[in-house]
Amino acid sequence: MQNLLQRDLGSSLLSLAVILGWLGLFFVLLRIFTISLKRILEVIFKK
Repeated sequence: MQNLLQRDLGSSLLSLAVILGWLGLFFVLLRIFTISLKRILEVIFKK
């Protein structure tokens, strides 16, 4: 914890923003994948 406080605040915030950005991108892609999978399965099992 002490090491984190000694680092530059700007670089810490930048690292946090990058991590949150990648997590957000991952969840958006996961959501798109699940919606498309649901539609594909609905088309397959509708017959």
